[in-house]
Amino acid sequence: MITSLVRFSYLNAFEPKANPSGDLKYSASILIPKEDKAGIKTIQAAINIAVQKGIDNNKFTKAQVSGLRLPLRDGDTEFDQGTRGAEYQGCFFLNSSSVNKPGVVKAQVDGPPVPLFDPEDFFSGCYGRADINFFPYNQAGNRGIGVGLNNLMMVKESERLDGRQKAEDAFADYIEEDIEKVIQEKNADLDDDIPF
Repeated sequence: MITSLVRFSYLNAFEPKANPSGDLKYSASILIPKEDKAGIKTIQAAINIAVQKGIDNNKFTKAQVSGLRLPLRDGDTEFDQGTRGAEYQGCFFLNSSSVNKPGVVKAQVDGPPVPLFDPEDFFSGCYGRADINFFPYNQAGNRGIGVGLNNLMMVKESERLDGRQKAEDAFADYIEEDIEKVIQEKNADLDDDIPF
């Protein structure tokens, strides 16, 4: 399924990172605003289909459904518990991942999306859409619905969630003069301080 407009956090779209089990995976935390009732309803319907698939494929029984780990989580609750940042407030969220690199594109106003290859162009904090799938799992006694990450589309930039900024922004207030002139002036100042 393709999500409605969401915000991305913990985005690892270009290089895989080790998860808590040590497996290298591409991943994205997908933040869905709570006011996006249609988007949330679509996600819940897809989760319900995955639950039924799990029952049909004997991953778990109907009696075990109430104890399943479901992927749609409340950002406000987890923020209050201190496990998520302020960007999760007012949102539900999903954690998606894949061992395969997702396709990454940027939306265009007057044409088809274009591929993105640089993590500086698409980072945690950006808004976009995700192509994801839901699947049932039953591993080592853990039962639930997982979220597979297929493709990502960046729609617009926003404040970075990792605290970094672009080099152009970091040095925006620094307009350099003629470098030779600056060096000569600094050397002249130093000459005055040298005691010999």
